[in-house]
Amino acid sequence: MERTFADVKVLWSNMCRNVRTLYISMSTHKDTYFSYRLLATLSRYKNELDDLDDLRSRFLLKVRVRKRVSEKELAHTPIPLSLNILSRIIFRNPDNALSVYAIKGFKNPKLLSSAIVFSKSAEWNEVGMRSLLIIQDPDASIQQIKREANRLAKLMWSDVKKRILLSAMRYSSVAEALIQYPVLGVILISTKPVSVEEIRAVVSDGSEYREVKIPVRMPAWSITDLPQKIIEDIEVAIIKPVKTGMKFATRGAFITGPPGVGKSVMAEALAAALGLKIVELRPQTYRSMWYGATEKMLNAIFHQIVKKRKEIALVIDDAEFISSRKYTIHEAHISEISTILYHLQRPDRPFTVLTANNPDLIDPAILRPGRIDVTIVLGYPDRKMRRRALLKHAQLYGISIDEKCIDMVVDMTRWYSLAEVDAFIRLAAGKGNSKVGVDEILWAKKKFNIVASERSSMQDYLRWWANKAQGIIISYIPHENEI
Repeated sequence: MERTFADVKVLWSNMCRNVRTLYISMSTHKDTYFSYRLLATLSRYKNELDDLDDLRSRFLLKVRVRKRVSEKELAHTPIPLSLNILSRIIFRNPDNALSVYAIKGFKNPKLLSSAIVFSKSAEWNEVGMRSLLIIQDPDASIQQIKREANRLAKLMWSDVKKRILLSAMRYSSVAEALIQYPVLGVILISTKPVSVEEIRAVVSDGSEYREVKIPVRMPAWSITDLPQKIIEDIEVAIIKPVKTGMKFATRGAFITGPPGVGKSVMAEALAAALGLKIVELRPQTYRSMWYGATEKMLNAIFHQIVKKRKEIALVIDDAEFISSRKYTIHEAHISEISTILYHLQRPDRPFTVLTANNPDLIDPAILRPGRIDVTIVLGYPDRKMRRRALLKHAQLYGISIDEKCIDMVVDMTRWYSLAEVDAFIRLAAGKGNSKVGVDEILWAKKKFNIVASERSSMQDYLRWWANKAQGIIISYIPHENEI
């Protein structure tokens, strides 16, 4: 029989003796440093790949490399991955199998090599195989890759399986018995030149050396994604003064409301409207177990942020950790809050946005004018906002739904948050294979439990809090007849 592969190997490691890797390459491969760097990168996320039984699980990793990766180098990547991380996973889950595909491009994919990792002790008539796709320079959007990853995996496996069976090679019976399951993970390798921006802060004090890197990213949302009723107020109170460089311009905003109503969306939309990039400050980034180290790192981070204050907006999402000092017992936490308060009143700080679900937990000193000038209160969305969200999500996910069904969903999602509206349309689309009709809507409705009385009470609380809060208040809290 004519050989259909450039190279075929059966590999195994001494640590996982029952596990075999059938490596097959369409072209010559080259053992290079890149393969092992990719292995080291993926090893940080190996826990994300452990649950092979959860068919909904899908891991996405984006890797940028500075130097061009040749086809030979990419073709070699399945070997170290299979012999290390993937072999150990199969060793712990012998009734499963994993396949790896090294692919160049996405719309017109070119398969360079593949590896099938399996256990010799498995019952082959019951083994399901999950796939890991390694795609170099994908010529498609992230959304398209997510939607069509399973289709690409099936296409690659169909090609490989056909060649294995035609060649009648060793373990061809295994390949014939494997059942293709949904994709486990996708690794996107970009070799195009990019400028990766980040805030880099270093604390060096005697024997202590600690480095923190915080990415600087572009906002994903725009001002048009906000509720129409408050766009004008936001433009007048925040956007125009800041963009025109007025000395009295607002220096920060606090956004509060129940989970899922769009606080993070609004934070990014404000940054986009101001022409700024985003830096997110999270406690896990700078906190330390050592006394005084947390404050040192905070000071170092703010020092670097101030240098780029004209380019970035500082976003502190879920800011409840800056809790009122009257509720705080530990002196280290008090010191941390005091450090943040100090930097938020500096005249040279960047535009700052805080978000929180429970505004009563935030230290009142944070919200005073001079630190955070404007408070924005978001309630549950009204009918118009839910309709806009539905249309946007339907377009984003490629969901087919007619006008009558949109009206039906808007009526049924009363007291839903925007995140729950998103989940509702995705659930219905999953039932109808990307098509949403009356049956799918009624089915999805049975899966949601929304207590209207609790949501109404939350809306009343927000209205009460907005009335008692001090300073500049912009509120979007629809009344019950608007919901």
